[in-house]
Amino acid sequence: MANSFFEKINYSACNEDSESERKALRLTTNDTVLCITGSGARPLDLLVDNPVKIISVDFNATQNYLLALKIAAYKSLNYVEFKSFIGLENKFSREDLYKKLKHLLTSPQVFYWDKNFNLIKNGLLYCGTWELFLRMMAKAAFFRRKSITKLMASETLEIQREYWRKHWDNAIWTSFLKLVSNRFLWTKIIREPGALLIPKEFDVYEYMHSRMNHLASNHVLRTNHFANLLFYGEYKSDCILPLHLREENFESIKKQSHKIEIITDSLLNVLDNKQLTESITAYSLSDFSSYSDTKMYNKIWTKIIQHSTNGSKFCERFFLVKRQPEIFHQQIKRDYLLEIQLYNQELTAIYTFCAGKLTK
Repeated sequence: MANSFFEKINYSACNEDSESERKALRLTTNDTVLCITGSGARPLDLLVDNPVKIISVDFNATQNYLLALKIAAYKSLNYVEFKSFIGLENKFSREDLYKKLKHLLTSPQVFYWDKNFNLIKNGLLYCGTWELFLRMMAKAAFFRRKSITKLMASETLEIQREYWRKHWDNAIWTSFLKLVSNRFLWTKIIREPGALLIPKEFDVYEYMHSRMNHLASNHVLRTNHFANLLFYGEYKSDCILPLHLREENFESIKKQSHKIEIITDSLLNVLDNKQLTESITAYSLSDFSSYSDTKMYNKIWTKIIQHSTNGSKFCERFFLVKRQPEIFHQQIKRDYLLEIQLYNQELTAIYTFCAGKLTK
């Protein structure tokens, strides 16, 4: 899997709704969580529930460098400084703030961020490949700026639904969705390796069209952090920020940031470490199925089951690659009612879920 995709920051903001993991895992002060790092948003969000420890794993070292930098920012800055450093505001010099916290980073992390300081300078939240793509799309949609403004100004769901139906969901929108659903774009231009695993019979456009309609029909876009990224390429002032970016959670996360252990390795290798896994009681697996072929996917679940205790909790997301791990692993007891609730309530609207407990 060693290619450029796994050697750069692909995700930097919150492209998931961590409330889904919180509802599925119901973490307590006795839980140790294994979590996929990604942008670092979910490991930080899960600290809100005060678990014993979060083991944050990613094969991509740069994603872990991003999380390490965010943790250093929590430890070293106050909330106003943090907002500027992370990219929500521009009140302070990011170079000065970086100097204030870089002593908390390891030598490889300092080397990376010194070399790529432009990512900090331009705003960490928006430095990922996906976030840069969304910003580019937002600029390209300048001819629809008035429509976007009207859509995002909707005060109620009723007004929003009506505007979406009459003025938004038209040929321009469906053409855009067909463009971003094109497999050639993802495999050859963006070079997203997970796109190769999407079943040929799966209609990406129809799925995305349906889920975007669900999003607009069930969530006020103006305050939705995922919708802000989609339509603006950034979080606007009306946006309800992800958990870890809210002022009311800042001090709690600062005090608990030491609980996150960052590991750069494959999920399979980490699960082979029995000393590490024997304490894990909850698994926040994101959509690892998007990057695992069937053989690897089943191997990972086999390792999870081997090293887990009875009653261990799990929450896995499916984006465009849908799986049924319970077919091969009878210890997986899915809570289908919960999964439907998460599917309907998730602020991003694009994921389905595999959530429940392991019985051994």
